[in-house]
Amino acid sequence: MTSGHSSLALLDKQGNIIKTWPLTAQSSFRIGRGTENDIILTNSWTSRQHAILQREENGLFNAIDLGSSNGTSINGQRIHTPTRLCSGDLIGIGSRTTLTFIQEGIPEQKEIIAEDDELTVAFLEKDQVTILICDIRDFTSLSEEIGDKSISQILKLWTALIQTVIDRHQGSIDKFIGDAVLATWIGRNNLSRNIHQALSCALELSHETLKLGKRVNLKEPLRIGAALNTGEAVVGNIGVEGGRDYTVIGDLVNVTFRLEELTGRIGKDVIIGAEAAKELKPLSQSLARGSYQVKGRRESVTAYGADFNQLETLL
Repeated sequence: MTSGHSSLALLDKQGNIIKTWPLTAQSSFRIGRGTENDIILTNSWTSRQHAILQREENGLFNAIDLGSSNGTSINGQRIHTPTRLCSGDLIGIGSRTTLTFIQEGIPEQKEIIAEDDELTVAFLEKDQVTILICDIRDFTSLSEEIGDKSISQILKLWTALIQTVIDRHQGSIDKFIGDAVLATWIGRNNLSRNIHQALSCALELSHETLKLGKRVNLKEPLRIGAALNTGEAVVGNIGVEGGRDYTVIGDLVNVTFRLEELTGRIGKDVIIGAEAAKELKPLSQSLARGSYQVKGRRESVTAYGADFNQLETLL
């Protein structure tokens, strides 16, 4: 099989190459503004994780948009699904950055039969995802008050009960991040059911977290804040061989994290994104509607706030 030398080049406005990245040594290459990316573009219109180039076993490459705010295009056409690349294709990052894909020699297309499932490259795809993010309120001050040993034990107990509750509501844990958890309900079918499951899950997590605080004899109630949002995101295995994780990424995830940060600031237990609220009518009509400026977004985000007691009544 002829693999050919592959690279990605950044073009200036006149179409001249000003920087080149070799596409070697791994099978996926992330493009974005964040320092964790393989190809870093430091401008405001590039999302933190904007797009990914993924090489198949036969050497052919596909481009996948990672739910970026300003979009990814191939030869002027915005892409929404994984798209095969040919040498010379122009990749637009938003409307102001142009990259070109270069591949010397066209790989022969052969059927690859993997002897080990771990060798199979899972394909990234877009899907409708409902995201729930919960974190423990005032975690930093609690840690300072009770010490590292005690807070570690509480986190161990909390993550265990979270796993049980999310499983009961048919969700999946995407990741734990310190005192926070990101859970997902994936699929376009039964969207309303997924949103109700996620809200019911948040409500039960609140109850169980309060009970945990009493069980370990904390002076103050152990509470959580939560954010729920739904929309299109990219799901699949992200990473290089030996280190892939099935996860959900894209602008939807970033916005949901920002919404969760708002809960304490606006004095609400739960904040629900506008797309999720649409599926809750007429329930959402009794929620507190607001327009919020979140980090990384030029335009304000519409969301709805609720207390857990109010949420329990609604559900």
